[in-house]
Amino acid sequence: MNVCPVCERSDRTTKLSAYWRTLPAERRAGAPHLARPALDDERWTAPLGLLTLGCALLLSEAWLGFVGVAGGGFWLVSLRDKVAEAAKRRADWHRKRFCRRCHHVFLP
Repeated sequence: MNVCPVCERSDRTTKLSAYWRTLPAERRAGAPHLARPALDDERWTAPLGLLTLGCALLLSEAWLGFVGVAGGGFWLVSLRDKVAEAAKRRADWHRKRFCRRCHHVFLP
């Protein structure tokens, strides 16, 4: 069992995800800090479209193609990093424990 760092007891600790599932809807609304981090709804079509447009302009030998490729590539890399960060937050949430005695959330 995992020992709570605040009350130093292990008899009342549980997984935060299991505790969250047992909460009724009105208690969930009152405890948004315990909620699972939301997946950001990232739109991949716009940066992919910009990248494709840049490639098409490069093929037609237009200098704006470089701007389109660079902008679309930078946008895609920034989206990839945001998605990776959201996945890390969700993985940490699934690892967290909750102490039912002192209501402390902690990582084991």
